[in-house]
Amino acid sequence: MVAIPTSLGPGHLDIEGCLNFRDAGGWAADGGRVRRARLYRADDPIRLTDRGRASVEALGLSAVIDLRQHAQYIRSEGFVRDRLQVHHRPLVDRVIDLDNPPRLEQPSDLTDLYDEMLDRSQTQMGEVLDLVADHIASGPVLVHCAYGKDRTGLAVALIHAALGVGADDIVADWARSDGPAMARRQWIIDTLRPDDPPVRHAPPYLFTAPAPAMAELLARMARRHGSLTGWVHSLPLTPGTLATLRAHLIEPT
Repeated sequence: MVAIPTSLGPGHLDIEGCLNFRDAGGWAADGGRVRRARLYRADDPIRLTDRGRASVEALGLSAVIDLRQHAQYIRSEGFVRDRLQVHHRPLVDRVIDLDNPPRLEQPSDLTDLYDEMLDRSQTQMGEVLDLVADHIASGPVLVHCAYGKDRTGLAVALIHAALGVGADDIVADWARSDGPAMARRQWIIDTLRPDDPPVRHAPPYLFTAPAPAMAELLARMARRHGSLTGWVHSLPLTPGTLATLRAHLIEPT
């Protein structure tokens, strides 16, 4: 029997089969706070139990935005049974050669990885923000990838930046994935399935979320685009997307 961590950090939800399912709300934003119970972020549903699925269904999601690659997407039924609620928008991320992996030993290595990912997925990331805006008026939206840390972390960082969440809080939200992502890696190793990726051979540092990595990424984006707001505006967004996100995801304090 594998010991699955049961202590939940701030904002984390008890969803059986997931280790990094949490509310992205609660942070200070322009003119108020990010609404709770409106935007969720998570790791994948590969090990979701019936009890876990019932907990997700109780959230009343209006949409699920799945950022995983196709091979990951088709592995399981997903968080909701109605595929019309699911929007698959795979982000371009580097495929790591496990026989010759890149150096992943310090925060700047992760920053470089994310910088490249963002550069190669401008269109897709814009579509993700558009999709959140399209559905947020109808109910909560869930954004997820495999570990809820990398692709999801970048998408939520952009949404938070669009809402005026400060850099320190964006970093703090991202860093909450550190323990859950490492725990999920070990869980997969201990309960390996035939179609699981060979995570044992991947650099362990890939599964961490050190705050300096996201802090440096935000600093780069602010320098490159003039500000974090400029970073958001650099995406190919549908007119009205940012206004919709702010109208439905910011509550006055």
